[in-house]
Amino acid sequence: MIEAIEDAFDPLNCHEAEVLKLRMGLEDSTRRSIQQISSILGLSVSQIEEIEDAALDKAIKKPLYNLLSQAKVRTLRHQKLGDPEGLPDLEVAVKLLKKAYHLADLFSFAAETK
Repeated sequence: MIEAIEDAFDPLNCHEAEVLKLRMGLEDSTRRSIQQISSILGLSVSQIEEIEDAALDKAIKKPLYNLLSQAKVRTLRHQKLGDPEGLPDLEVAVKLLKKAYHLADLFSFAAETK
Protein backbone atom coordinates (compact mmCIF):
# COMPACT_ATOMS: atom_id res chain seq x y z
CA MET A 1 0.00 0.00 0.00
CA ILE A 2 2.93 2.35 0.67
CA GLU A 3 4.02 2.04 -2.96
CA ALA A 4 0.47 2.80 -4.11
CA ILE A 5 0.42 5.93 -1.95
CA GLU A 6 3.75 7.12 -3.32
CA ASP A 7 2.61 6.51 -6.91
CA ALA A 8 -0.71 8.24 -6.26
CA PHE A 9 0.97 11.38 -4.95
CA ASP A 10 3.28 11.78 -7.99
CA PRO A 11 0.84 13.78 -10.18
CA LEU A 12 -0.27 16.10 -7.37
CA ASN A 13 0.80 19.68 -6.77
CA CYS A 14 1.93 20.69 -3.27
CA HIS A 15 -1.53 21.88 -2.10
CA GLU A 16 -3.26 18.73 -3.31
CA ALA A 17 -0.68 16.48 -1.67
CA GLU A 18 -0.85 18.40 1.60
CA VAL A 19 -4.65 18.27 1.75
CA LEU A 20 -4.74 14.51 1.13
CA LYS A 21 -1.97 13.85 3.65
CA LEU A 22 -3.82 15.81 6.30
CA ARG A 23 -7.22 14.23 5.46
CA MET A 24 -5.78 10.70 5.54
CA GLY A 25 -3.58 11.26 8.57
CA LEU A 26 -0.40 10.37 6.69
CA GLU A 27 1.68 13.04 8.43
CA ASP A 28 1.11 12.10 12.06
CA SER A 29 -1.67 9.46 12.07
CA THR A 30 -4.26 12.15 12.86
CA ARG A 31 -7.01 12.49 10.28
CA ARG A 32 -8.17 16.07 10.03
CA SER A 33 -11.51 17.52 9.00
CA ILE A 34 -11.89 19.92 6.12
CA GLN A 35 -12.50 22.70 8.65
CA GLN A 36 -9.24 21.89 10.46
CA ILE A 37 -7.31 21.84 7.19
CA SER A 38 -8.91 25.14 6.23
CA SER A 39 -7.51 26.69 9.42
CA ILE A 40 -4.09 25.10 8.98
CA LEU A 41 -3.65 26.17 5.35
CA GLY A 42 -5.51 29.48 5.58
CA LEU A 43 -7.91 28.58 2.79
CA SER A 44 -11.71 28.48 2.76
CA VAL A 45 -13.60 25.24 3.33
CA SER A 46 -14.86 25.32 -0.26
CA GLN A 47 -11.30 25.73 -1.54
CA ILE A 48 -10.18 22.72 0.51
CA GLU A 49 -13.11 20.68 -0.84
CA GLU A 50 -12.19 21.63 -4.43
CA ILE A 51 -8.53 20.79 -3.85
CA GLU A 52 -9.44 17.45 -2.27
CA ASP A 53 -11.78 16.52 -5.13
CA ALA A 54 -9.16 17.43 -7.73
CA ALA A 55 -6.47 15.51 -5.85
CA LEU A 56 -8.59 12.36 -5.56
CA ASP A 57 -9.45 12.59 -9.23
CA LYS A 58 -5.79 12.96 -10.28
CA ALA A 59 -4.30 10.56 -7.77
CA ILE A 60 -6.78 7.73 -7.74
CA LYS A 61 -9.88 7.89 -9.95
CA LYS A 62 -8.27 8.55 -13.35
CA PRO A 63 -5.31 6.19 -12.83
CA LEU A 64 -7.68 3.48 -11.58
CA TYR A 65 -9.89 3.87 -14.64
CA ASN A 66 -6.84 3.75 -16.92
CA LEU A 67 -5.48 0.60 -15.27
CA LEU A 68 -8.83 -1.17 -15.55
CA SER A 69 -9.20 -0.11 -19.19
CA GLN A 70 -5.72 -1.37 -20.05
CA ALA A 71 -6.37 -4.66 -18.25
CA LYS A 72 -9.59 -5.10 -20.23
CA VAL A 73 -7.79 -4.50 -23.54
CA ARG A 74 -5.09 -7.03 -22.62
CA THR A 75 -7.66 -9.60 -21.52
CA LEU A 76 -9.61 -9.23 -24.75
CA ARG A 77 -6.40 -9.56 -26.75
CA HIS A 78 -5.56 -12.76 -24.86
CA GLN A 79 -9.03 -14.13 -25.62
CA LYS A 80 -8.61 -13.28 -29.29
CA LEU A 81 -5.10 -14.75 -29.64
CA GLY A 82 -5.49 -17.66 -27.24
CA ASP A 83 -2.56 -19.54 -25.71
CA PRO A 84 0.41 -19.34 -26.09
CA GLU A 85 0.44 -16.15 -28.25
CA GLY A 86 -1.84 -14.19 -25.93
CA LEU A 87 -0.28 -15.36 -22.67
CA PRO A 88 1.98 -12.29 -22.30
CA ASP A 89 -1.13 -10.09 -22.57
CA LEU A 90 -2.81 -12.06 -19.82
CA GLU A 91 0.25 -11.69 -17.60
CA VAL A 92 0.26 -7.93 -18.15
CA ALA A 93 -3.48 -7.81 -17.38
CA VAL A 94 -2.88 -9.53 -14.05
CA LYS A 95 -0.15 -7.01 -13.14
CA LEU A 96 -2.42 -4.12 -14.09
CA LEU A 97 -5.25 -5.53 -12.01
CA LYS A 98 -2.95 -5.87 -8.99
CA LYS A 99 -2.02 -2.19 -9.30
CA ALA A 100 -5.69 -1.31 -9.69
CA TYR A 101 -6.50 -3.29 -6.55
CA HIS A 102 -3.95 -1.28 -4.55
CA LEU A 103 -5.33 2.00 -5.87
CA ALA A 104 -8.88 0.91 -5.08
CA ASP A 105 -7.75 0.04 -1.57
CA LEU A 106 -6.23 3.51 -1.24
CA PHE A 107 -9.43 5.07 -2.58
CA SER A 108 -11.54 3.24 0.02
CA PHE A 109 -9.14 4.48 2.71
CA ALA A 110 -9.54 8.04 1.41
CA ALA A 111 -13.31 7.68 1.26
CA GLU A 112 -13.41 6.85 4.96
CA THR A 113 -12.33 10.43 5.69
CA LYS A 114 -15.38 11.91 3.98
